[in-house]
Amino acid sequence: MGLLGALFGGTFGFMLGGPLGAMIGGAIGAQTGGSVSSSRSRTGRLGADPRRDAQSAFLVAVISLAAKVCKADGHISETEVQAFDRFLRDNLRMPADERRHAARIFNEARDSTVPASAFAKQIRSILIGQPDRLRDIVTILLQIAHADGALHSEEESLIRQIALDLGLTAHDYQQCRAFFGGQAGSRGADGRSSRAGAATIDYDVLGLTPTATDVEVKKAYRSIAREYHPDVLQSKGLPEDFMNFAKEKLQKVNDSYDRIKQERGM
Repeated sequence: MGLLGALFGGTFGFMLGGPLGAMIGGAIGAQTGGSVSSSRSRTGRLGADPRRDAQSAFLVAVISLAAKVCKADGHISETEVQAFDRFLRDNLRMPADERRHAARIFNEARDSTVPASAFAKQIRSILIGQPDRLRDIVTILLQIAHADGALHSEEESLIRQIALDLGLTAHDYQQCRAFFGGQAGSRGADGRSSRAGAATIDYDVLGLTPTATDVEVKKAYRSIAREYHPDVLQSKGLPEDFMNFAKEKLQKVNDSYDRIKQERGM
């Protein structure tokens, strides 16, 4: 059983109050036809597994914020809903039953009057000291926003604000943007970087600028590679569903690092 199935089935305890907890409670209530307390599981066990609590908070935050991003222009089209479902299926390898649970949370957040800033600020308080996970959320939101083939101005404006509410800087946002969005015209038709702007994007991926020293480049790469080790990811609150995303992100880091090494003769 996946993480959302466990949440909806009440097979493990969790403790998540606030607006994110309300999304879980409302979604479960919609499923069961009643109301469910968002501060405890249906088995009544509080915080039985802190790691799973963090993972559930991360997943619910991503789904809830994605709903707000999709609604950034005032409405959510059927195309956007289908694109989000494809993202869950193709990018997260989420099975149909888990996607149905995700859809309930998505709908709850979509219809809620709670602003995206409330979700962002709560997950920021939960993931204190984990800036990589916060950047992951912004990167995933950009990837979801791109799922329908375009990043609309209203969507990007909201994602930028979410990044600020998460406590991230403009530099952090640019690093996230480099993964799934990048800069127009920076990649050629063959998928390789063009000479103009290629270095900038590759350095953005590593969270650096082209003025970084070789030592700084190696240090940044090793830090990211260590952070994205599967054991580290799961211990720090990234749900198993997002492992494919993490592998893709690490591959982009490897590719950028290889191009920088080649350019510098490292």
